[in-house]
Amino acid sequence: MADRILVITDEPISRHKIISVLAEAGFTVGYVPDYREALKLEIKPDIAIMDAILPEREVEACHQLHSTLGIPVVLLGEDSSDEAWERVMEADVDLYLVRPFSHLELVARVRAILRRYKRLPGKKLIDRWHISAS
Repeated sequence: MADRILVITDEPISRHKIISVLAEAGFTVGYVPDYREALKLEIKPDIAIMDAILPEREVEACHQLHSTLGIPVVLLGEDSSDEAWERVMEADVDLYLVRPFSHLELVARVRAILRRYKRLPGKKLIDRWHISAS
């Protein structure tokens, strides 16, 4: 069975690109426009990929996804400042990718995170790489 990825964004262009890349890589992909919708899903995804469009809600959203669903969270953003990095680490995300990023790298890192989570059930491992194309 393919790993289930939930894309959380209300931005249609970004959502379409991410879903297409992940589906082509063999993942089962769904989406919701808001993290609160993710908390109501009957079938739990294996990982969430969330757009960091509203920075003031990132911390709350990531904590809720981790505590309620117990899944890793990948955050996609555009801010590479020190303040953004500090906020992301406070949110306890598993990976923060700064746009523009390689779709191949996104797929590879998602696979790596999923492997680690499957190998150590119940354990939270953090991938603290800050990835930027600059």
